[in-house]
Amino acid sequence: MTKLKALNYKCLRLTTSVPQFTFKTTKDIKTLTGFFGQDRAIEAIKFGIGIKSDGYNLFAMGPLGTGKRSLIKNILKSIAGKTKPPSDWCYVHNFRVPEKPIALRLVAGDGYKFQQDMKSFVSEMGINILTILESDHYRAKLTQISKYYDRKRKSISSNNALYIDKTPKLYKLQHIKETKLQRKVVISAVKPSIKKLKRRYAKYKSVVNYLTAVYNDIVKHVADFINQDEKTNLFSFSLENPVLTKYKINLIVDNRKLKSVPIIFEESPTYSNLICRIEHDTILGGLITNFGLIKPGSLHRANGGYLIIEVRKILNNPEAWEALKSSLYARKIDIKPVEDHANYIKPISLEPMQIPLNVKVILTGDRRTYYDLCETDPDFLELFKVPVDFDEEIKRTRSNIQLYAKLIATVIKRNDLLPFNVRAVAEIIDYGSRLVEDNSKLSTRIRDIEDLILESHYWAKSMHTRLVNSAHVKLAMNKQEYRMNRSSQLYLEDIKRKFIIINTTGKAIGQVNCLSVRRVGDYAFGHPTRVTARVYQGKGKFIDIQRDIKMAGPLHSKAGMIISNFLASYFNHEQPFNLTASIAFEQIYVWTDGDSASVGELCALLSALANVPIYQNLAITGSIDQYGVVQAIGGVNEKIEGFFDVCKAKGLSGHQGVIIPAVNIKNLMLREDIVEAAKNKQFFIYPINTLEEAITHLTGIEAGKRNKKGLFPKHSLFELIEARLQKFTKTAS
Repeated sequence: MTKLKALNYKCLRLTTSVPQFTFKTTKDIKTLTGFFGQDRAIEAIKFGIGIKSDGYNLFAMGPLGTGKRSLIKNILKSIAGKTKPPSDWCYVHNFRVPEKPIALRLVAGDGYKFQQDMKSFVSEMGINILTILESDHYRAKLTQISKYYDRKRKSISSNNALYIDKTPKLYKLQHIKETKLQRKVVISAVKPSIKKLKRRYAKYKSVVNYLTAVYNDIVKHVADFINQDEKTNLFSFSLENPVLTKYKINLIVDNRKLKSVPIIFEESPTYSNLICRIEHDTILGGLITNFGLIKPGSLHRANGGYLIIEVRKILNNPEAWEALKSSLYARKIDIKPVEDHANYIKPISLEPMQIPLNVKVILTGDRRTYYDLCETDPDFLELFKVPVDFDEEIKRTRSNIQLYAKLIATVIKRNDLLPFNVRAVAEIIDYGSRLVEDNSKLSTRIRDIEDLILESHYWAKSMHTRLVNSAHVKLAMNKQEYRMNRSSQLYLEDIKRKFIIINTTGKAIGQVNCLSVRRVGDYAFGHPTRVTARVYQGKGKFIDIQRDIKMAGPLHSKAGMIISNFLASYFNHEQPFNLTASIAFEQIYVWTDGDSASVGELCALLSALANVPIYQNLAITGSIDQYGVVQAIGGVNEKIEGFFDVCKAKGLSGHQGVIIPAVNIKNLMLREDIVEAAKNKQFFIYPINTLEEAITHLTGIEAGKRNKKGLFPKHSLFELIEARLQKFTKTAS
């Protein structure tokens, strides 16, 4: 019998070689300039920003923590800094159609100036008009008109019929005369200021037209904002008069403080926040509004620049998502009131002038959302033509290890942390490989790396040290796990107390220790499971109990079908398959999916068929195909660690271990206590490539291969199985 060879302990965890570094602490490392490990994403971002054609907006996809937002922000800042800030935008009163406010476009900074100039104009207008109306010259003119019409009325007072007939007309003529005088006074007070403003903003035709409309309206409606006390005949003017609102400027986009194009992150992309919000005032039980109550959305603020939105959030606001797509198609911001069906009072609405839109929208999210939108939203690929795919990992080359050290130093210096010594840096680099479960790769999940750095600094600081070493980093990792491992510890406790049966010594027929991974929130842990199999004469039926009670997913069901097809085709394949077999995941009361236990399941069935026991000091993980080839699985580190913890809790015997697919050797980044146990020959990891290797090692009996006559060797495991199947066939016939 060919004996499986256990892996050397050095293969169980790749450690970073300290001598390759020339620094002693992170103080000696220059900070990282540029970006790290995202060449594909960087190229896509630069392309998407550079191309000006319609529809070339971006979708940045990748898992959380890969630095999507910070990378995008840094690239945008480097590009945006070379561009002038975009225009200011104002909404002003439309004197012809008040419900359709007019949009004015001005150079960045001029919008604020125009707003302040109009504010000063209105204030000065009131002062100038009051000054003239209170002047002796104006009062003399007014007295002259009054005396003239008094004489007229007096001259006809003796004739009652004529007096009654003419007096109203004379009062009317007097009023007209006084109004003309007042208008003449207003013109003399306002016209110079309007001319001055027109000269100042002569390059803006729309502003000049607006100023003309303002002038005409003031002359026409001066009596609306100049009040005269009936007792004292004194005139008054108040800036709080609501009539004056129509002369104000609603500056919705003010870019005077920008030095380049805007970069806007919209954290809450509702319709109101993204497109616009039109507020209302309540007067006499009714809702009224005006152009001054138009509030800009992030599309307005980002116009001429870049708008970044988390796709998950905007998809939760369908009205905002549809409005965004409509705006991008039309290249205009069209403000339409959103109906509030819960509000029985229907407000008077506005139809503000559309504003031209020139913006690059960058959505951020995961890959699944991107692919779902590609399939389900016909507009998506028309509007978001540039996928920006962030890598979760990079190759663990010597040059990338040096860059990783620079990244660590950059995080430390940016956060003003204690310096890390070289061994602490090496420990964090190893953690980067652990995150991606690949000793030939490093993780680009910067957030997780930064969290470990911050927590290592915390523990070092709490111990009053001036330098973070590898012990502090290990402590931080242990504390992270301790905060999250309550579920795994409860499961381990149940095994120790024999509420859950997991044997780590002895032998059992049709029973094997399989391994899976359980996730609780963001924490994953190895979950040893006892798989049992029973066989008896039947009609070729394979009973997967977990599947039949609908507690298993499609991948688990697929694995079960592969197992049944393998048995039917590999043994006694020229005769009827008179066997009924059942398999169960014992003491599993939750939904199960995946195929990483399929090698173990098949071995349990073979053990039951051969009536040969399986060593319980071993656990196994691996997927299998229809030809008995063992395939890779995920979570190999957690699975091994889970079974090791059970063995350690029950007592290490020096014979325990885990069988894994040989292809998964490159994924091993095991805990140091397991490496130490393997070094001391207390725990073993066995790699396999085929089913034959697995069942041979689990039972201690050679599986056997067919000879030229198609027969298995005598006393081999497969010979025992085929003999029993032939017996079933004969009995059935």
